[in-house]
Amino acid sequence: MNLNTLVLASAIALPVQQEENWQLLEYNRLAANEVSFSRQGMAVKVNQSASPIIYPLDNPLTVTRVEVSGNLSKLLDLPATQGQKGNDDFSLKIGLVISGDKTLNAFQKLFSAKWIRKLFDLAPEGTGVEKIYFLNAVQDASLLGRQRQHPISELIFENNVWLLDESGDFSLNHDLEDPQQVIAIWLSIDGDDTRSSYTTTIKSLLLKGSFDA
Repeated sequence: MNLNTLVLASAIALPVQQEENWQLLEYNRLAANEVSFSRQGMAVKVNQSASPIIYPLDNPLTVTRVEVSGNLSKLLDLPATQGQKGNDDFSLKIGLVISGDKTLNAFQKLFSAKWIRKLFDLAPEGTGVEKIYFLNAVQDASLLGRQRQHPISELIFENNVWLLDESGDFSLNHDLEDPQQVIAIWLSIDGDDTRSSYTTTIKSLLLKGSFDA
């Protein structure tokens, strides 16, 4: 394992205090978030912006539980139901990049969006990707438990598992009903749709599960 990834029996604590091995990407035609690292953790400053934050795992991990703690400076400005077109912003989405058999051919690589090409680049040689399985934090309790395949892509599946309806410190965890073989973490924290400005700080991010032999 990478020395910057702390291995605790059957768990991985991702190094949110340092930038090394994190990949800070940008979407076309969207302002990017400002991401910084310190002893307090990873601070994602959103200013009507959005950008992916990715951490490839050194080896696939069969994940059974996710634990995250941090701080939210301010709630999203949501004029309508969260997740709908024009209101598709979330202050915290933890994406599990699931190993699978889907790959891109040469033609698809040429014409696919940059984020899709990056997603498939995360797969170890000779393998592919199934999807990004997002665990979402929502501001409205009535949205808890809702799941969907995202309308923009069959590669994105979302599950609203956490309620984050107050600013301040948070501590969240989720046990997966079906363990998933994960090859990377894909964080999504945004405010481009709703023109929101706030900061999400991730103080700890723990994956529990088991490595494949």
